[in-house]
Amino acid sequence: MRDLRSLDLNLLKTFDALLQERSVTRAASRLSLTQPAVSGMLTRLRESFDDPLFIRSQRGIVPTERALQLEQPVKRILHEVELLLRPAEFDPKTSTLTFTLAATDYALQAIVLPFINALRREAPNMRVSVRPPVDAYSGEDERWFRRNMNALFPNAP
Repeated sequence: MRDLRSLDLNLLKTFDALLQERSVTRAASRLSLTQPAVSGMLTRLRESFDDPLFIRSQRGIVPTERALQLEQPVKRILHEVELLLRPAEFDPKTSTLTFTLAATDYALQAIVLPFINALRREAPNMRVSVRPPVDAYSGEDERWFRRNMNALFPNAP
């Protein structure tokens, strides 16, 4: 490879698809790209690695020795990038999230307090704020409710 700055990760995905499919047309279909787009990407790959990488045959394309040498390193790189982009898993034991519940006095005693006690065991750093239910006639409470619900459900009316 001549220069890391010239290599696009999408080219590595294309390379992987070409290796698996052994066909530019099938690789294009797999990647939801056009055949000319994948052909262009193959040209860029060939330039980057200074190797033909694939040779035409009666049944599609055959990888060169260099392409076969690159197969496992490319798979590892793509796997590592997938791991890097995967969202972090929620861990209640370390979360410092604070959330607010609206509850009547009865619900507070019957549901919320037992919930908070259970939550403390599983998520000791999480905090719960409890407030009375929203009064539909109070503009301030309604604004608070809409602002906080929109944070949870951004597409809500």
